[in-house]
Amino acid sequence: MLFFVFRVDWRAVKIKIKLFLTIISVFLVLAVAVGLECKIITQSMWDFLVVNETPKSVDVIIVLSGGTGRVDEGIKLYQMGYANEILFSGVGAPSMVREAESLGIPENHILLEDESDSTFENAKYSSEIMKAKGFTSAIIVTSPYHTRRAMVIFGQFFKKQHFIVCYATFDPSISSGWWKNQTTRIEVLTEYLKLGLHYILPDT
Repeated sequence: MLFFVFRVDWRAVKIKIKLFLTIISVFLVLAVAVGLECKIITQSMWDFLVVNETPKSVDVIIVLSGGTGRVDEGIKLYQMGYANEILFSGVGAPSMVREAESLGIPENHILLEDESDSTFENAKYSSEIMKAKGFTSAIIVTSPYHTRRAMVIFGQFFKKQHFIVCYATFDPSISSGWWKNQTTRIEVLTEYLKLGLHYILPDT
């Protein structure tokens, strides 16, 4: 009886998967960039990027800097009692802290991380703060188009910590017509390029 042993190079498989995802991302970006207004494609592109999980009680709410509505959403979740502390993360965090304090959030319930300049650093430094504080769960608040990449990157660092991703409130009409607006079109297409780059270079 003959036995055949097949060895699978999982590293090569992962590289091929990442390359495939990158090619698909670039293809979709180019398709929309040249004016292909196919509703099926554009709606699918939006739906894939957007993650919005049901909030639950956690140790801290992490609000990422860089987009409108994020502070308001973080404060709303705080006021609804989902966490007793809010961590503002990113180079724009100081102004977010001032805004939160002006809206009545106690200073001793606010944490600041203002060194990160990317989603990767947001996740890395926030994770370090959580470990130092003994926190094991968090709600991540960011813009809707940024939620998928945030979920992927935070997942790299939150190995023993549970997190939920929620998006800041936005105009619902954007989801069905984002490619018609120059600002949202750039945001979505850029997000796909960054997501594809992250699959190739995970440390970015």
